[in-house]
Amino acid sequence: MSRGIRAAGVLAALLVLAGCGAIMVQPKAELPPPLIDRLPETVGIYFPAEFRDFNHKERRSQVDYEIQLGPAHVARLTRLLQAMFARVVEVSDPAAALSVDPDIRLVLEPRFEDYAFLTPQDMAGDYYTVTIRYRFDLYDPQGQRVDGYVFTGYGRQKSAAMSNTEPLVRATERAMRDAGAKLAIELTEQETVRRLLAGEKVVPRENQEQEVQQALGSFDVGQPVTAPAAAPDAAAPPPEVSPEPGAAAQAQGEDEAAASPDEAATQSVPLVKPEAAP
Repeated sequence: MSRGIRAAGVLAALLVLAGCGAIMVQPKAELPPPLIDRLPETVGIYFPAEFRDFNHKERRSQVDYEIQLGPAHVARLTRLLQAMFARVVEVSDPAAALSVDPDIRLVLEPRFEDYAFLTPQDMAGDYYTVTIRYRFDLYDPQGQRVDGYVFTGYGRQKSAAMSNTEPLVRATERAMRDAGAKLAIELTEQETVRRLLAGEKVVPRENQEQEVQQALGSFDVGQPVTAPAAAPDAAAPPPEVSPEPGAAAQAQGEDEAAASPDEAATQSVPLVKPEAAP
């Protein structure tokens, strides 16, 4: 983990707008590069507009919070990838990657899935906590989405001897650093990423909607409702009852014992598909 990333904490600038009850958190973009082993490949990065300009806004206890995360994350992620790979090329569209640089092996598209924080008042304690969840869609050099990954960062800061807003900034910084460390260590360990970096052709996996559908399984409300089984015919004769309680089980055991080994081997065994790892 220590080899994965040894960057110093992200500094933050905090602006309190006097008289309007608003708090704006703006993490700075300047970051020292992490100390990790660099791979000799070229990758592309695509920053959608919603990632570049991402702001989290909410009103809590008569205070308006605005956490501006987009610009700092663009700079942070660019420098992190530059420490991981020989070259990082920004593209305006994953489908245009090869026209920008024919050496690009894959393209990453980051997105914010969620930002959430809790104050000491929310938790009846002394800590601010922050959770940031990111999704990275993975594209092959031709611009086809082939996989996707979710990374979550957690940050925590005690409120003692600090202002009411500085602990939130520090907790946000730590969540960003935590997610960056996970990305640096885990991204290149993914099978699809390894294959693309090796220049192999990759069959696309399910898109995000299909992944959700697969996770729902039989709980999907869109599944058709099965009609109840019809009631047995009253005119049909009742099933024959064995005169002794153990007679039926004994007869069944004798029938199974009479079956040949070849017949037993051809009986089908249900396969249970393991659940996908989160």
